[in-house]
Amino acid sequence: MQLLSQITIPTGKKEAVIQLLLGDLSAIPKEHAVDILVVSAFPNDYMALKGSLFLALQNKGLSVQALAANKQIDLVAQLGCWLSAPLPTEQKNKFNFKKILCFEPQYHSSEPQTIVGNIFRCINTFAFDEENDEIAMPVLATGYQKVPIQKMLPPLLENAIFWLQNGLPLKCIKLVLYRQEQADAALPIFEQVKQLLVKKTEEEIKNISDFPRRPPAVAYPAVAEPETVYAPGNAERNNESTSAAPPVVLQPHSAPTPTYDLFISYSHKQTEAVQEFVKAIQEKKDALNIFYDRSSIPAGGLWIRKISEAIQNSKSVLCILTPEYSKSDVCWDEFQCAKVMELRTKKSIIKTINFIKDEDMPPMFAIYSYIDCTEADLQKLKSSADQFL
Repeated sequence: MQLLSQITIPTGKKEAVIQLLLGDLSAIPKEHAVDILVVSAFPNDYMALKGSLFLALQNKGLSVQALAANKQIDLVAQLGCWLSAPLPTEQKNKFNFKKILCFEPQYHSSEPQTIVGNIFRCINTFAFDEENDEIAMPVLATGYQKVPIQKMLPPLLENAIFWLQNGLPLKCIKLVLYRQEQADAALPIFEQVKQLLVKKTEEEIKNISDFPRRPPAVAYPAVAEPETVYAPGNAERNNESTSAAPPVVLQPHSAPTPTYDLFISYSHKQTEAVQEFVKAIQEKKDALNIFYDRSSIPAGGLWIRKISEAIQNSKSVLCILTPEYSKSDVCWDEFQCAKVMELRTKKSIIKTINFIKDEDMPPMFAIYSYIDCTEADLQKLKSSADQFL
């Protein structure tokens, strides 16, 4: 496995790295051993098709289909992903990874931000301890979804940098390409991001843009479709486009974000109840500054940055837990922003209210003790306001 380039991200007391490599994910060498291998599949489809990573793994004695039958954590209904049970010691030593994280969303999209957002919600859910802090993955969604590497890699790097800078405790993210043609397309983009990060100040680095589609300053090499196709997973056949990649642009820092006493994270279905809850708080202490209305935040890539800034400038984050909450991409993003803030600051920030019982509550939410206001007891919810004054 050949290391093509590496981006180093300062994360406080330590550094994290994003590596671009050329090699075979079914034959990871010991020096590039990781905790988790990220793969993708269509829903409940783990057939080892010709040219796929699944077949390469199966030919060497590891069946993804068998792993799927014995999942350690199943979040397919909420996030479209699952984590396998740890591999037996012999297989760990052979393949040089411990578990597989399989990404299999119910609805596939050709929009890179949507795909990457879903991928990182999955990664972020399992990357919170030293046993799961190094991952390897192909450039996902460049397969049967036919998203070109030139379109997929920039938002993939943007999200990786964003989460590492905000405190996601990963030491290393390895992006692995299988063919030289892929490397020829990906390396110039990777190097451009790397150079921009080197040149910008620490404050500017925190505000990577949404990669606007401007005419490229330098035309990147076109990538011809090779005759032999290797698919990193059943959903990952590599069909790169011949179009040139857009340049990556770092935006100047935006205006300072206000500080908040409380950030409330909730599903839009509970909007009226949350409004009543906020009203109950403000009737007792109207000086509190509470963030609960997302309507002023623009859609697109800047959304997660605005939310992250608001959470980082909040004393506490309150999550109103319901079945709709655990199925909401927005709520997962908010919860994960708060979680990485807890890890970075070593402070207890997240508080939860169980408003409607969720039989399939994800472990990530369930580990927190909560105020019980089930089933949708508005009076209990309003009464609980005293605990946030």
